[in-house]
Amino acid sequence: MDNYQYARYRALDSLSAAFTLGFKFLAWINGLGVLLLVFCTLGVLEIDIEPQWLRWPLAAYLAGLTLAALGLLWVYPAQASLLSQAVSGRARRTHWVPVFCIMLAYGLSLMAFVAACWFTYSVGGYFY
Repeated sequence: MDNYQYARYRALDSLSAAFTLGFKFLAWINGLGVLLLVFCTLGVLEIDIEPQWLRWPLAAYLAGLTLAALGLLWVYPAQASLLSQAVSGRARRTHWVPVFCIMLAYGLSLMAFVAACWFTYSVGGYFY
């Protein structure tokens, strides 16, 4: 293996690690939001908010969690396409569709987290 191929493999590995780390972070913060709302609803954390008011924030956190999982599922086809291009030595554009889906899922998951935080803050501000 020459240095050019080794550099391409390292670049693909770092791209895959960056995608995976970003989605793991989004999954953690959305999961912690879900956990916080479930604890508030079950009475583990004492709040004066009725549980039905926490439906929209919970739905937004769950949407963010689902989009993060969907993005992680799209990481594999993109990485497989890039690795097959590196092995064959030909550059094709077959990886653009999965990468676009990855970026779309990442952005929507981040927006769902921000919306859920805003919903939670708005509901809390209404009752306190």
